[in-house]
Amino acid sequence: MSKDKFSVDELLAMKNRPTDEVLGAVGQRLSEEKRNELFRILGDKKALGELLNSEQAKQLMKKFGGE
Repeated sequence: MSKDKFSVDELLAMKNRPTDEVLGAVGQRLSEEKRNELFRILGDKKALGELLNSEQAKQLMKKFGGE
């Protein structure tokens, strides 16, 4: 698996960790460019809403126990 991708087991292991720990773990694995893009989206309420309402996000949330 590539450095900037997470396996299903890794994602499940992070499921109950505090948000800041998860963001730190994700941030360490991403390139600077991708990390900046992630934090830009997380800081932009409209962009984050669009991301969370995407079909892919909905499928992932359902798969990992979200609503």
